[in-house]
Amino acid sequence: MERRYEFMEVVPVGMNKERNMKNASGKSAEDRVVENWKTDENPDMNKERSVSDAAKEDQMEAGSSSAPGAVKDDSPKELSGLQEPETEEYSLGEPEEPAQPKKSEEAKKSEETEEPGEPVQLKKSEEPETSEETEEPEEPAQETEEPEEPVQGEKSEKPEKPEKPDHAGKAKTQKASMQPAVQEKTVDREWHNAQQQDTIESRKARSGRTAFWISLILILGILGGIYAYGYKYCGTHFMPGTRINGYECSGLTEEEAEAKFAEAANDYVLNIRFRGGSTEIVHAQEMGFEYKPDGSVGALLNQQDQLLWPKYFFEDSNYEIEPGGAYDDDLLTQALQALPELQEENMEKPKSAYIEFQDGNEEEAGKFVIIPETAGTTIDLVQLEAGVGDAAARYADLVDAEEISGAYVEAPLKSDDAKIISRCDDLNDIVGASITYELPDGDTMCLNSDVMKDWLVKDDDGKLVKDDEVWDEKLWEFLEKLAINSNTIGMDRQFQSTNRGLITVSGGDYGYMVNQVTEHDKLVKDLKKCKQDTRKPDYYITPYNDETENDGIGKTYIEVDLSAQHIWCYVDGQMVMESDCVSGDPTTGHGTPTGVFGIMFMLRDTTLRGVMQSNGKYEYETKVGYWMPFYDGCGFHDAWWRTAFGGTIYQGDGSHGCVNLPVSGAETLYQYCEDKMPVVVYY
Repeated sequence: MERRYEFMEVVPVGMNKERNMKNASGKSAEDRVVENWKTDENPDMNKERSVSDAAKEDQMEAGSSSAPGAVKDDSPKELSGLQEPETEEYSLGEPEEPAQPKKSEEAKKSEETEEPGEPVQLKKSEEPETSEETEEPEEPAQETEEPEEPVQGEKSEKPEKPEKPDHAGKAKTQKASMQPAVQEKTVDREWHNAQQQDTIESRKARSGRTAFWISLILILGILGGIYAYGYKYCGTHFMPGTRINGYECSGLTEEEAEAKFAEAANDYVLNIRFRGGSTEIVHAQEMGFEYKPDGSVGALLNQQDQLLWPKYFFEDSNYEIEPGGAYDDDLLTQALQALPELQEENMEKPKSAYIEFQDGNEEEAGKFVIIPETAGTTIDLVQLEAGVGDAAARYADLVDAEEISGAYVEAPLKSDDAKIISRCDDLNDIVGASITYELPDGDTMCLNSDVMKDWLVKDDDGKLVKDDEVWDEKLWEFLEKLAINSNTIGMDRQFQSTNRGLITVSGGDYGYMVNQVTEHDKLVKDLKKCKQDTRKPDYYITPYNDETENDGIGKTYIEVDLSAQHIWCYVDGQMVMESDCVSGDPTTGHGTPTGVFGIMFMLRDTTLRGVMQSNGKYEYETKVGYWMPFYDGCGFHDAWWRTAFGGTIYQGDGSHGCVNLPVSGAETLYQYCEDKMPVVVYY
């Protein structure tokens, strides 16, 4: 079908060469149209619509170019969608800028007022038939034919420069010159749409920000109003969670809270607890009690922090005050006198405190103690009334009569009285010392108050006192008992011998012996100071060590078997030497003494002398290299003049009581010997 277009507006061709061909990104209008095809939701329809619109614009520009005064562009151009029927192909290239036609004043005003991107209106003499798919406009049969699509991959031949067209070719030239104008219109339209989109988004953003600030101002205004109201409310009302003396006062004013106290006063009840645990109740009406404001409630209200009033919604406030109260004295006295605890037959008189000796035990010695007074239950009505009235004025729920000063009649002599305390201390000072003696057998013996309390006597008033003469007599008796339990010298001892097993050895001077005289003097001083001590008695003689093995002999000793004429030396239970010996001659009365002794001292290279005779000479004088005496001139020494030891030599050829040893044996024994080392001698 032949379609005819009438152009209502003349648009000059080639106004701006660079604008016609390319936008700021360097792409032509057709390239950008193709890109829009790819990004649109319906690329096929957009493609047809874009090409159709471009063709319409092309027709308009062609009409413009044929207007009077238009400059004819003889350069061949390729039309998008409106190609000539010639088979020659045209390269777009850069078209020459045509001469600008003169515009009338009305045309200029029309261009200035024209909205960019507005599509050019075409007046069609015949409306195209529409279908679901948009058809490309059909060109006149005498002018154009649909060009054959070039085969993909084949290079299009460079078009030859056509000869100057005649009148029939002018239309083709004019149509070719329409293409830049179509491209320019497409660019303007896309730019205008983008600008409109940006404007819409910008308006939306501004609208959102405005709404935000309006909302924020409204919220802050509401919050400020709430805070101001709460600030004022906090100054006149108790905040939530407020309790005063257990009463709920949330949301109350000062007057309302005081009214609650006044109402509570009518129901006031006072409990009175008496000695022994009994409790009596006195009601408000019985004592004429009523509430009396004293400003304490208002003071609490003023303490509330108005600046930080919101915090009271998250924490409780519990207050305790002493609200004012008043009672009738006469009514209160009558109420108290009617109580059973104040009846004469129910009251017990108090008893005074006294001193008594309290026996000790294994861990603690006995001592004199004060037995407390018996308080009794006799009540002083005046003092009780004063205390009860004070409790009622404070709205107290309970008052303990024992905590009211002077409510109970006290005993004449109390346990905290200075006189009885001093007398008790004196008695404890007399018998307060405690001396614990450690005995040789591992046992102990104590001198403490449990013993000394019996050394006291009673005076004419029946009080216990110390009589010095009786006291000293009792002290010597105690020292005798101490010596009997402590002395070990000469006692029978069970001894584990080397060759004979367990034997009994008696006699000797090895062991302990208490010095009663020095111990007496020491005790007198210690008892006056009430000294607390654990010690050993003062001894005349003490053994080599405190070991208890072998019945006090220990594990380090020298053993002499006179029957076997042999000696052994043990150190810490191990035998370190042994040797034959020659002991004293019993046939001449010089036998070696038996028993348990201790080494008295040790000497090297000394002279042994016998008893000095009437002629001034010693019974004998013998030089020895090693001398270790253990009892009254008897001891161990080397007998360098002897050639034989042991056997029965001692009978008839024995010593004057010493134990003779070979030089080597005496030397070895001397190396192990020490002062007080036990020496056990037996037959």
